[in-house]
Amino acid sequence: MLCFLAGNYQEAVRFASANLLDDDEWFFPYDEDDLRRRKDFHVIIVGTAGMNVPPSYFERILALARERGRMK
Repeated sequence: MLCFLAGNYQEAVRFASANLLDDDEWFFPYDEDDLRRRKDFHVIIVGTAGMNVPPSYFERILALARERGRMK
């Protein structure tokens, strides 16, 4: 499973489509709670991720995604 941290959902969809990924192969987390419900995935930063939020928030989301992604 792939987790796309992108500037918005549409950017994640375009990236997935361009890389010929099926809908069940990736997800775009809508918030921290969404990330907390998932585990065991790879994190990919896409496009404008982090550019429209404060750097501290992006760093927190990235750290959470990396932590949850390593859980089996």
